[in-house]
Amino acid sequence: MEQEMLRKEDFFRFADVALEIILRFDRNGKILYGNSQAKKDLGYGEELTKTSLLSLFPTELQQKTYEDGMLLDAMSAMRESMMYRKNGTCFPVRMTTIVEGDQNLLFAINIAKRIETERKLVRMKEEMEETIKVRNEFVANVTHELRTPVNGIRGHVTNMLEAGVTGEQKRTLDIILRCCENMSAIINNILDFSKLEAGKFTLEQKEFNFYQMINHAVETNITAINAKGLHTMVNIDKSIPEFLIGDELRLTQILNNLLSNAVKFTSVGYINIEVTKTVQFDDEIELFFVVSDTGIGISQEEKDKLFKSFSQVDASITRKYGGTGLGLAITKQLVELMNGSIHLDSEKGKGSSFSYSVRLHVAQDKKEEHSVREQFEFINQNQDMSKFDNIGEIFHFGTAENTEELRSKMEKLIICLEVGAWEKAETFSHNIKALVEEGPQELKKAAFRLEMNVRKEKYEKAVEQYNNLKQLFEENVGGI
Repeated sequence: MEQEMLRKEDFFRFADVALEIILRFDRNGKILYGNSQAKKDLGYGEELTKTSLLSLFPTELQQKTYEDGMLLDAMSAMRESMMYRKNGTCFPVRMTTIVEGDQNLLFAINIAKRIETERKLVRMKEEMEETIKVRNEFVANVTHELRTPVNGIRGHVTNMLEAGVTGEQKRTLDIILRCCENMSAIINNILDFSKLEAGKFTLEQKEFNFYQMINHAVETNITAINAKGLHTMVNIDKSIPEFLIGDELRLTQILNNLLSNAVKFTSVGYINIEVTKTVQFDDEIELFFVVSDTGIGISQEEKDKLFKSFSQVDASITRKYGGTGLGLAITKQLVELMNGSIHLDSEKGKGSSFSYSVRLHVAQDKKEEHSVREQFEFINQNQDMSKFDNIGEIFHFGTAENTEELRSKMEKLIICLEVGAWEKAETFSHNIKALVEEGPQELKKAAFRLEMNVRKEKYEKAVEQYNNLKQLFEENVGGI
């Protein structure tokens, strides 16, 4: 008897501090006890013990007349219900009933906040889906409206170039054509990004010639590479099958994005492409790509921004080099769609190396009379790689590598000045300025003045500054 009393005291002590409603009731539903939380939530005082479950659950329990003990069965079956307060208002509860004759217990939790939160989440989800739908429709419509005039301009410019124009007119039309191509690339990036974000981007699975794909990607960028006087090295693992199955267009897009970035941010040195086979099991193959350059590089702190949408290292990058900041974000998502990953190793002022893996399938044995694997201009070039071992020395003024590179750029610059190729001349003058960055102050000033006059397309002034710079080289490094 004493132990039972102690158990009851422990129960009441626990019940009074509980944050859920606890009721004790008999077999007919009469409430024998209600804890503090029950009185608070239901709006009752001590009179709670003068009421019954029929008052608290009128919707469920008052619809029937219960015979002796049958109410307990009804209570046991209830899991969620509306519980009524003294003032007639109600709130949703989730409950558990323990039935033991005249010592029955009801535990109930007010779930009004949870239900309201769930409703808010549903509303937010619906609003978000509607926003995404509207955004995608807007992007599709706007890009279509932009693409039409851009294609029209490009078509007319192409026709004018084919019809024959003067030198100055050709230069102007070439600029317009490049602007159209840049605009088309931006439009395509926005469309791709929109599809990727919406999860509506699917990869094609078609057979293609892998070596041809690599060659086309390099061909697309080779004009820009040559215009800047950069060296190109392409090394492909010859064990990679010639014919693979995957999305050739998107593989080319990934490589093009990385190559165009490398060209954009590299003034002196080289761009290197390597592809190796890491795993092959049955018809599945994993390829590992590396695109490296000797460009401006980025710091460790800036790396995190690179793969984010509409992001570049800083605003000056956009002003100087252009772009939307979508290229690498799209590249990352495309690589991940191909069950791969992409990484960056870079150091400020010492270039960058992007590496990524993709998984493809090997096409069934297919042999051609003349394999195209060895026919492409850029693949597996037999270059003297040793001359690039000390590529960092190019930027150290006075070294043999630096002097050789300066001599090459100066020779190309004077030719461009003589024939009026001002755009290429500007590139070479910028390269020269970068190569003398560690040189004497007078050399740096002369290189700066040369670049400014080249930009203004002032032939006589540019040649004068060129000769001045050449004389300073002779005084400092024994001629150029």
